[in-house]
Amino acid sequence: MGLFDIFGKKKGLNPNQNVPPSFQGINGAVLQQYNQESYVKDGYLGNADVYAIVSFLARKSASIPWYVYRLNNGEKARTSLMRYKQLSRGLQAGQGAYEQAIMARKNAYSENVVMGTPLSNLLERPNPGQAQDQFLENLIGYHFLSGEGNIYGNTGISGTKVLEMFVLPTQFLDIYPDPNDLYGILGYKLMVDQGIDIEKSRVCQWKTWNPDFNASTRSHLRGLSPLRASYKTLRMSNAAADASAMMAYNGGAKGALTPKVVGSISAQPAMEQANLIKRKLNDDVNGTQNKGRIDVLQTPWDYLNFGLSSVDMELVKTMQMSMHQWCRVFGLPAVLFDTDTSSYNNYQNAMRDLVTNTIVPKLCQLRDELNKWLVPQYGEDLYIDFDITALPEMQQDMERMTRSLRDANWLTFDEKRVAMNYSEKEGAYEYSYVNGGLVRLDQVGMDLTVPDGTNNSMDFGRDDMVNGDDSASQDGVGEEMPN
Repeated sequence: MGLFDIFGKKKGLNPNQNVPPSFQGINGAVLQQYNQESYVKDGYLGNADVYAIVSFLARKSASIPWYVYRLNNGEKARTSLMRYKQLSRGLQAGQGAYEQAIMARKNAYSENVVMGTPLSNLLERPNPGQAQDQFLENLIGYHFLSGEGNIYGNTGISGTKVLEMFVLPTQFLDIYPDPNDLYGILGYKLMVDQGIDIEKSRVCQWKTWNPDFNASTRSHLRGLSPLRASYKTLRMSNAAADASAMMAYNGGAKGALTPKVVGSISAQPAMEQANLIKRKLNDDVNGTQNKGRIDVLQTPWDYLNFGLSSVDMELVKTMQMSMHQWCRVFGLPAVLFDTDTSSYNNYQNAMRDLVTNTIVPKLCQLRDELNKWLVPQYGEDLYIDFDITALPEMQQDMERMTRSLRDANWLTFDEKRVAMNYSEKEGAYEYSYVNGGLVRLDQVGMDLTVPDGTNNSMDFGRDDMVNGDDSASQDGVGEEMPN
């Protein structure tokens, strides 16, 4: 069953039905002036830089898996969950933030993933046409492009729990604002066909902060698209791309021959002579078949190299500058798309900066919205979260934590396993262990060898022998023992 079939058959979404009671008194949805022509056609579909950046961010963000976890019991688990939420948003704060976030997460909820439940099945396959990664790429792509991502939850006939999730196209979604609340939304309207009214409870709106406050249009209730803030950059980038295409299409000749002035006389070839000269150059000079040949010209000539003019060179610089500007707009390190200066180490560091500064904070926002919207419908002590340990860019932090835990002898083996994202094993792992091979510093250089001619069975280990005292031979050592 497709999205529009659901809209037509499920409760409250029939295009031909009356306006829901909660929308009464509202004269239609408020248009948010989301310019599809500018943001979608001229932006994502008409600009190669915008397409490359948004698709890259969406694919990278969607590659991180999401699971359903069960919260631990007790007040400590609640406190650890609040601490984990804050720590996971600030992984870029410095060394130690990642390790502390992992420890707080282990104290907050069990590592065992909840499987086979309706909520976990919904998260694994949001709808019949999309798996988790495709759904997230669609949702996150809309969020980066338009400043908001909206999820429609199909509750089926029962109308109590979300059974399927679909990503709503932002450019066709409008809102019913609450006339008595500047920050209230009564419902949504999908602008297809005659318009489809959607109840507020069936839409999860994940949006960015919008400072454009307007009490009439309620534009502050919608997300702010990066393309709106950088619309001049979009126009400049598209204009430079159009000019470059025209330059390539109408490039013309790369140069021309002009008669060389001999003394004060300059030859003036007629049109027929110029055509003969041009034909001779094309036949006897240009082309791979003339490679290595030597030709003869009857008169001296000068060559004018057209090449790239200063205007064309500035056009190339403008296109490079626009790419760097787009990277700044979307929070992407420019090193990732700069093939001239990037190296492997720079690329690795840039990827880590991208993950900690852009992707993880975005996913933390989405995590909070899903837990606020979905989890209460199932009435269980569950928590939806993405697996932060699955990020390969965070392996440096994991290696640093491994080295730190190796020397932390005050921790039990189970506590070390928890910090490394392993389950507890109990038994012998519940105790702390220290290195038994440690000795005192003043005993490192002591001579513990036994002198020759001594009875090892009787005197090994005596203090005088350990101290290397030769007086031991005067105490009857080696004499015949009495019967």
